[in-house]
Amino acid sequence: MIKILNADFYKAFKTPSFWVISSINIFCSLLLSISMFWIFNISLENPDLEEIMVLPMQNFFQIVPGIIASCTFLIGIFATMFTVSDFNYGTIKNIASKGYRREYIYASKFITVIVFAIINLLLSFITSFITAQIMINNKIPDFFKFHNDFIVKVSKYSLQLLAYVSVAILLAMLIRSLGASLAIFLAFVFFESSAIQLINKLIHDLFKLDFSITQYTIGEAFFDHSQTIQGIIVLVLYIVITTAVGIYTFKKRDIN
Repeated sequence: MIKILNADFYKAFKTPSFWVISSINIFCSLLLSISMFWIFNISLENPDLEEIMVLPMQNFFQIVPGIIASCTFLIGIFATMFTVSDFNYGTIKNIASKGYRREYIYASKFITVIVFAIINLLLSFITSFITAQIMINNKIPDFFKFHNDFIVKVSKYSLQLLAYVSVAILLAMLIRSLGASLAIFLAFVFFESSAIQLINKLIHDLFKLDFSITQYTIGEAFFDHSQTIQGIIVLVLYIVITTAVGIYTFKKRDIN
């Protein structure tokens, strides 16, 4: 397992997608931060807008988790590209032929992507913090005072991120085609909320049931803030089930 993991880490840091996607992530975090703090500056100059725009989120540590979460789809893209590339170049076939267990091969991909995600989350945070220091500085009292909700919000977003990563790796392992895997993953991420609304409407109209699947999806697992434990259970189940299915199918299928 350690040998496979070391090889994956080496490949990940050598691949152009690692640096390209990390650079895009930094750029996106920078743009989002500039936009957000620019709005804050405008609201500070206009007292009529201050209460609406600033007061609800007047602390950096309340804002930044949302900015960090914006890199989720980029990390999913890296997970898909990194996994599929090993099929395209015959790397996985070569490793499997040496007798390494397929569970370890799958787990190594997952761990490598998690490390990539941690690096990108830190880069997003640093980018946002530096931008806020430059644009806000001392204009808002206690803006950079640590907020207790920060750890909770980051933990929730991180768990959602892991769930999306597990889906991305599953798709890559099942389809083994970069274009198809990426298309399905991105559709899943960006159209998940629309699909939820459609399914809820069908349940209501066809079955006349007052039931919603919203809180049982990855993106909306924490839709109801009073059901945090339920949200954690839902996301853990997504991670466990997708990983279990991925490992099972990977073990059963031939590697071409």
